This record gives sequence, structure tokens and C-alpha cells, in this order.
Amino acid sequence: MAVVDLDLFKKHVRADDFDDDDAYLLHLLDTAEQHVVDMTCRSAVELAEANGGYFPGRLKQAIMLLAAHWYNQRETASSTQMHEVPYALQALVKPFIRLVP
Repeated sequence: MAVVDLDLFKKHVRADDFDDDDAYLLHLLDTAEQHVVDMTCRSAVELAEANGGYFPGRLKQAIMLLAAHWYNQRETASSTQMHEVPYALQALVKPFIRLVP
């Protein structure tokens, strides 16, 4: 779907000075996009149509937050305690969640 521009995401994760990870970054963006869209119980097309034909910027930010987390934390376990930033991902996605199927 590619609603988030690779160059913008590379700036977000501070990987804009090399191209070695481009394929992996695109994979993360695609996976995060699908996850965020699934969280809304809508389709990407529905989300864009409801926003005047554009995919919502808040959801693009949620995609970047999630993909960046996966880029920086590549394993399912960590030797350090990590703490979720309160309301970050959920706050960005919540206004778009379909409550009634």
C-alpha cells in the first residue's frame, strides 16, 4: 500500500544516510501499515475516503511509530525493561476505530 514515504521514514529512524536497509524498512512499513489498518476495523480505502481522499496523517504517524519500534527492537525478547509511551499508538489510532461492524 505504501502510504508512508520511505525517505520520510528513513529520517524518522535516522537511517537516511545509507540504503542498505531499504528493503527491510519497506517490509516494516508494509507490515505496520497493515497492522494499523487492521486496528481500525476498516480498509485503507475507507480510511482515505473518510479523510477527503487522503490517508490520515495521524495513522501515518502511528505506522511510523510501530515500524520504528520494530526496526530498533528486532527480537521478541529484551534483556532490558522497556516501557510503552502512554497513549502513543492507541491515541493516534483510536479516533479511526469502527465501533459497530
